[in-house]
Amino acid sequence: MLNVLTWLSRRRFPYETLITVEVSRGRLLHNLNEFRKIAPRDPETGLRLVAPVLKANAYGHGLSEVARILAHEKGIPFVVVDSYFEAVALRSYGLPHEILVIGYTRPETILSSRLRKVVFTVTSLETLESLEQTDWRLPIHLKIDTGMHRQGILPDQVNRASELLSENPLIELRGLCSHLADADNTDPSMTEGQIAIWNKIARRFKSDFASLRYTHLSATDGHRYTADIEANVSRLGLGLYGLADGSAFTPRIDLHPVLEMKTIITGIKRISRDQSIGYGGTYKAPRQMTVATIPVGYFEGIDRRLSNVGFVELDHKGAHCPIVGRVSMNITSIDISSQPDIGIGSVVTAISNTRSDPNSIESMARLCATIPYEIAVHIPAHLKRLVVS
Repeated sequence: MLNVLTWLSRRRFPYETLITVEVSRGRLLHNLNEFRKIAPRDPETGLRLVAPVLKANAYGHGLSEVARILAHEKGIPFVVVDSYFEAVALRSYGLPHEILVIGYTRPETILSSRLRKVVFTVTSLETLESLEQTDWRLPIHLKIDTGMHRQGILPDQVNRASELLSENPLIELRGLCSHLADADNTDPSMTEGQIAIWNKIARRFKSDFASLRYTHLSATDGHRYTADIEANVSRLGLGLYGLADGSAFTPRIDLHPVLEMKTIITGIKRISRDQSIGYGGTYKAPRQMTVATIPVGYFEGIDRRLSNVGFVELDHKGAHCPIVGRVSMNITSIDISSQPDIGIGSVVTAISNTRSDPNSIESMARLCATIPYEIAVHIPAHLKRLVVS
């Protein structure tokens, strides 16, 4: 709906946006294919099946844009979203693939939904019991809690879950899933413990339910354990968008960040020594400086923790300019003293898709003492996304 309204408003009130988020089709598909090399192989089809995760606005990359990139991609068993709202949006974009809603959904929503090729994940025994009243064939994925202890059927509830499924032939167990809590740790002990619990339960359900089509225990770094896991699908989130460097794998896999944010210089000032910049005067000029403003701030995804420590890139020169002063809601100030030929309208890369740059998502996350996920998903949905080659 947001995309339709945006399109209509631009038709009626045409304008050139100040900020563009570029999403690379080639890089996203490259990353997908890198993980296909190490994903589990489905014994029925012989294919290595990867289910792309598009929750949280496709990790900030744009739900509709990523959906369009994947629309004609073969060999995708399903795509994964967190909520029914996201599933409705994907269906409106015409995505042909099956959609798995992996987050909690109210039982009444599951029972009333008639969305085509949308399957829900049952995350508790209580929800499974509530679905007994279904009067139509209801395919589900059942989530098992193998050790993260957030959502899922506990191992000591498996017998009851199996009984409920056996008693109601209208509930079709199409998938079984769980999530790895510590797959990026160099100490594999927790992950190995989860895998041991998972494999035992997965083998039981595969033996007891002929309808079970997909089994998936995943996380991006969890692909390292593919050979040890009883599964025929992997879920891929962070790695799909290149927000991991591939170093956790042997041999290392080649991943490329998919997203880049570009904007322009909107103002330039000469600042004298000892004059302050921005809210609170947290930066005082150590010398005479030339300071520029760009129309992005923490509302647009440039984290406030980057104040006085972050960078942007002058696009036409590859020069990295420091952020000076506090990042404001919609404005960030940068030091362009070393770039005398920069003018209003000059292009700036606020977020780079080169991992080693100081303004890449991963570098920004390190400066903010957080994780790349947080930086990526805070890029708001209203910003213009442009799919590039």
